[in-house]
Amino acid sequence: MTAAEVRDLIARYGAATRDFFIAGHPPDLMSPLFNMPARLIVGSHCYFEHAPHILRRAAAAVPPAELGRRAKAVGHRPNVVGVNSLMLGYLNGREQRRLTGGLDPADRLPQERYADTESVVAFWHGFMSAYLEDDDALTTSEMGYRLPILPEDAAREAAAATRPVAGGTDSTAVRRMMAVTQLYTFIQNGEARVGSFAHGPYPQPDGTVLLVKELVGLRDRFIDLGVEERPHLDTVVRLMRVRDVAARFDMYGSVSTEPFEIEDAIVADAVVTVDDGGRLRPLTPEEIGRVTEAAGTAQIRAYEHAATWSTEARIGYGADLYASLICTITRAAGLDMADEVRARFRETAARVVPGLRDGAERPLVLAHIASDAPDVYSPVLPEPVGSR
Repeated sequence: MTAAEVRDLIARYGAATRDFFIAGHPPDLMSPLFNMPARLIVGSHCYFEHAPHILRRAAAAVPPAELGRRAKAVGHRPNVVGVNSLMLGYLNGREQRRLTGGLDPADRLPQERYADTESVVAFWHGFMSAYLEDDDALTTSEMGYRLPILPEDAAREAAAATRPVAGGTDSTAVRRMMAVTQLYTFIQNGEARVGSFAHGPYPQPDGTVLLVKELVGLRDRFIDLGVEERPHLDTVVRLMRVRDVAARFDMYGSVSTEPFEIEDAIVADAVVTVDDGGRLRPLTPEEIGRVTEAAGTAQIRAYEHAATWSTEARIGYGADLYASLICTITRAAGLDMADEVRARFRETAARVVPGLRDGAERPLVLAHIASDAPDVYSPVLPEPVGSR
């Protein structure tokens, strides 16, 4: 990529990020258990230091565009959450270092290498171009807040798996399972929404629209929350055909609807998992109850365990959280890098956590994103090697 192309993509991603944080999700990141602003900075430093190397290895194994094409399936990871988190983490780490260093807007960041920034931006661009397949759009805000990732045949298969809503006990059990399990994914990931992913809309011939809600990574153990029993499935998906509902998807796969409450608008649905061959398999009523019970118990145990964490742990877990996201990419590329990535990220966390704990470093990038600064992320780049 040329420097001009890299700058253009950074600007586009920055505009989408500001839209996400201000228009859709004001940055209220306070939590009684987790230091969420500081953990974001830990993860951002980890990505700035290590993501380029990791992504170059993944891209050498499988090109980003091919990974993006493979990801166009129900229950697949990485999804838009992890891949957009790559750019967010790397660019936040880059901007955080500029801000803490007091750099002039025209100054270059001494720690930045052009090849590193180009590697991250090119990986994101290659993946998202194939993943979204919508002309030149790379974010949901550029697509009118839609996120239809499934090819037509996969969307038809998902819609065909739904059955008319029966109501009564079965409907209540499904709603309870989805609610309990989504709360479990939230605590399982240290109060991050990376385990919940929605996509669509997929218009159907009968005038309904298919919406897909995925709860993924239910058996992940990257963050140690002292939980032994977890759901027996890694992925639970609710397929919903709705009528007279407008859906808006943000760049991290969260969905808001009008009307807000859509249960009465669901005309057909199904709760499925994805088998080893990538096929959709309906959950039995017994499995729905089993997932609900396991997720509810695990959620309680996780909160109890997190309440015992030290101040350092409430910040430093950001290393494992961000490692878990980038490892969905390395696994998809056929690489077993979990131990290496965890070790790299924890080494970075060991250096930066003390400053965040003591207030020597503050999460300046969060206020910067929400400000009226003309550039969310600096367009200033180092010179490419060999450019002279």
